[in-house]
Amino acid sequence: MAGKIVCLSLALFYSCSFLKPEDGSHYQVIEEVNVIDVVQGKLLTSQTVVLKDSLIHFIGKEWRVPANAQITTINGRGKYLMPGMWDMHFHLAWDAGNDSLLFDVLLAHGITGVRDMGGDLAIQRAMKQKVAGNPTSGPALFGAGPILDGNPPVMYDFTIPIDDSSGQVEFLLDSLVEAGSDFFKTYSLIQEPIVEEIAAYAQEHQLSFAGHLSEYIEPERSIQLGQKSIEHLNRLEEIWQADTARITRIAALMKEQGTWLCPTLLVYFVKANRRDSALVQSTYEPFIHPFLQQEWASSRARRMSKNSEEDWERQASLFEQQKALVGFLHQQGVRILAGTDFAGMPYVYPGVGLQQELQLLHEAGLSNAEVLATATIHPAIFMGIQDKSGTVAIGKYADLVLLRENPLEGIDAIAKIDQVFRRGRGVLSINRDRGDTR
Repeated sequence: MAGKIVCLSLALFYSCSFLKPEDGSHYQVIEEVNVIDVVQGKLLTSQTVVLKDSLIHFIGKEWRVPANAQITTINGRGKYLMPGMWDMHFHLAWDAGNDSLLFDVLLAHGITGVRDMGGDLAIQRAMKQKVAGNPTSGPALFGAGPILDGNPPVMYDFTIPIDDSSGQVEFLLDSLVEAGSDFFKTYSLIQEPIVEEIAAYAQEHQLSFAGHLSEYIEPERSIQLGQKSIEHLNRLEEIWQADTARITRIAALMKEQGTWLCPTLLVYFVKANRRDSALVQSTYEPFIHPFLQQEWASSRARRMSKNSEEDWERQASLFEQQKALVGFLHQQGVRILAGTDFAGMPYVYPGVGLQQELQLLHEAGLSNAEVLATATIHPAIFMGIQDKSGTVAIGKYADLVLLRENPLEGIDAIAKIDQVFRRGRGVLSINRDRGDTR
């Protein structure tokens, strides 16, 4: 082990095999690996990283092997170890078959956690139980369940419409929590009095609400009420174009109140490039539900028949402004979460979509290190699990991605995956000669 693992013995000439059994545990030892510190944006070079059970057991230069330990050695020389990633805007629990369809492709792309932004709580509960029974079967899941919207709502799928006359908000939220909601998602047409009730309930029960900025509430009010994350750029981009001073004040308020932004830039990229045949990625079609495939094709055909050349040029210009807005909010101190809106937007593919989103965040002005944070430590902090997740550190869950290139030098390195670990077990091993994870 190149001198990086040291065996203790009563005499120097004894080999490890002669030591009295003391442990008998199994360890995975990644030797000579470069550990990516996603908080400081730095490398810890040539480290020995030891995994035991589901946790990171040791990080350092020299590890003293327990007697009688069972060891699997992994050559990490010239490779880079980073935390597993989260897609923080995903729609997974809308079909009971999505676990068998999507779990493997998510893990293969280094996604070890998903925040579900709207779906069926019974399906979500079944998926959570499956992963709890075998963590290597899929990513961790943190989900809202049904979307809460005004009456009538934007859409009826997985949505509960609420109006002022319902008088049942507390009862509804109790039932959602009982059924497994981790937080509440609010949508575009929900009324201010209802949001106030949701915010009060969330605060009392140490929960949170996140989602769209409603058309019926000023963004400042939603932020003051405690909206934990703003999804997409709706409302914000309109203010950005009309009143720079106001968007500066909103950014300051978001920073003060701890409101995050999940911009889903990939959504806007797809809107601007929907006529581009490159959007249709046949490699990923096996992971797309037939219903979605039909919906995507119909949506693209409608848009292509309707849009003029001027429309496409206008959309491309708007996309550049949207990227500029994300860069501006980031510069103002607003914390960013990486999310794709899979199943919420046509031609957003699972797994590779997060790689595309991270590239777009880099184009918006985030450094490579800051981009990595949006999918690792930021999600952990957002969900309050940073003591067990989000960084490569002793005592944290061994949800890890081993890369062949350094993402601090080029964010596209996140596609150069050598191996993925889920709770300390390797779930994917890629041939070094392959250039991607497909």
